[in-house]
Amino acid sequence: MTGDYVVGIDQGTSSTKALLIDRDGAVVAEADRPIEVAHPRPGWVEQDPAAMVRNVVACVRELLEKSAVDARRVAALGLDNHTETLVLWRKETGEAVHPAIVWQCRRSASESESLDSETNRRLIRLRTGLDLDPTFTATKLLWVCRNRPEIADGLRAGSILFGTVDCWLVWQLTGGRSYLTEASNASRTMLFRIDEMAWDAELLELFRLDIAALPEVRPSTGPFGTCEPDRFGAAIPITGVLGDQQAALFGHGCLDEGEFKSTYGTGAFVWMNAGHDYRPVERAGYLQTVAWTLDRPTYALEGFVMYAGAVLDWLVENLGLAQSAADVVAKAERAGTSAGVVLVPAFQGLASPWWSPHARAAVLGMSSSTRAEQVCHAALESVCFQVRRVLEDMASAEMRPSGTVRVDGGLTRSAYLLQMQADILGMPVQRAAIDHVTPFGAAMLAGLGAGVWRDQAAVRSLAGTGSDFQPNAEAAPAWSERYGAWCEAVDRVLGWSSGRPGN
Repeated sequence: MTGDYVVGIDQGTSSTKALLIDRDGAVVAEADRPIEVAHPRPGWVEQDPAAMVRNVVACVRELLEKSAVDARRVAALGLDNHTETLVLWRKETGEAVHPAIVWQCRRSASESESLDSETNRRLIRLRTGLDLDPTFTATKLLWVCRNRPEIADGLRAGSILFGTVDCWLVWQLTGGRSYLTEASNASRTMLFRIDEMAWDAELLELFRLDIAALPEVRPSTGPFGTCEPDRFGAAIPITGVLGDQQAALFGHGCLDEGEFKSTYGTGAFVWMNAGHDYRPVERAGYLQTVAWTLDRPTYALEGFVMYAGAVLDWLVENLGLAQSAADVVAKAERAGTSAGVVLVPAFQGLASPWWSPHARAAVLGMSSSTRAEQVCHAALESVCFQVRRVLEDMASAEMRPSGTVRVDGGLTRSAYLLQMQADILGMPVQRAAIDHVTPFGAAMLAGLGAGVWRDQAAVRSLAGTGSDFQPNAEAAPAWSERYGAWCEAVDRVLGWSSGRPGN
C-alpha cells in the first residue's frame, strides 16, 4: 500500500519550487525558495551546490508543515532540474569541490572553438542530437580539467565525482548511496548516445576526458533510492527524475507523438513529443533530445527562443517605455496594433532555428508618429513570431504538431498575448490549469513510478485543462502579412550582422 501524497520539486536556475499533491492530482501545499546566481566574471554563471540541497530540504519540510501531512504518508518524491549544469564533489565526504557551472555559463567557449569542425559537429549531432556549444556539460568538464588540474586528477582517480544537478541532489538526499542520473539529463551532457541510451567512449575521447566513474543512467522512474530518514522524517522513495523542460512537457500531458508545449519565461522553450523512434538530423535548427524513458525511450524536439519575457524587460529597464512587464502588455493591448513597427530581439544573437550568435537587435518601420505603445505591441508580436518560426522548422522535419499548443510561464497570464499567439499560429492555445507545471510534472512521474497511478492514461487525466484561446480565421491574412514582414526583417538583421567587421 503506497502513501496518499507525492512531492514534486523543481530545482530551477533562480529558485526552488515544490508541490505536495494528493491522489487526485490536487495541489495540497506549495513552497518556494530563491537561489543566488553569481557572475564572478563576464559570461561566467555559477551557483552554490550546497544551497540547492538546503533549498530542497527546506521546501519539502515546509510542504509537510503547511499541510500537516506525516512524511510516512508520502509515497514518492520526484525532482526536475535545470539541465547541463555541472557539479563536482568528493566521493568520500560529499562536499562540492567547485561552484556549480550553470548551463548559461560561457567560460568554455574556447574549449568549444578548439573542437569546432564539420566532422566533430556531425558526430556530436548524430549521436547526441545536440550542437557543439558551451551550454552543454562536456565543454564545462573539459574547461575544469584544463584549468583545475587537481580536480582532473581526482576525476581520473575516482575520488572526485561529477554529475548534473539531478545526480548531485540524488546523491545528497540518499546520503551518498546513489550515484545515479537519468536519461533526459544524461542526454544534455553531450557525452551520451541517445540512440543507444549509453555513455559514449568516443565522445569522452573527443573531449579528452579521463574519468574513472560515470553515474549509472536509470529510467526516468528510477528507482533512485530513498531519502535519508532524518531529511524529512521518513525514508521517502525517489521514483521520478527529469530535466525541467521535459518535466513541463510531461506535466502538460504531452504524452503522444506530435503533442507540444511552449513555456514562456525569460526565453521561450518549445518542446514537441517526437515519439519513440530516434530520427537523426544533420542540420542545425532545433535540438533532438530524450524526453523521458519509461518502458522505452521517448524523444523530443526542442526549439529555443532566446528572448521572450526578456524583450519586455528590455523595454522597461533599457528604454523606460513602461513601468513593468505587465505594463508593457497593458500598453500593447491599448494600442491594439504595432502600426508597422517590427522588432527583432537579437540582443545577444538569435537561437532556434538560426543559431546566429553575432546577430543584433533592430527596430524597423518607425515613423515620426510611432508611439511607445506600438513598440510594446511589436515586442509581443516578436515573441509569438519566434514561436511560429520554430514550429515551422520542426514541421519541415515531418514532425507535424498536434492541433493544440499547451502553454505555461509568466507571460501566459496575459490573455491578450495568448489570443495573439493563437491567431499567429492558426491553432488553439491552451493555458495550463495550474501555475507550476514543471514540479507538477515531476510529481506525476514520481507517482507513476511508485504505483500511485496505474499508467500514463491515469496521469494524463491529472494535468487537467485550462483556458482555451481559439484562432480567429478572419485575422489570418493580416497576421500572415505581418509575419512575412518580420521574417524579412530577420533576414536583414542576419545580413547586416554577417557583413560587420569581426563577424
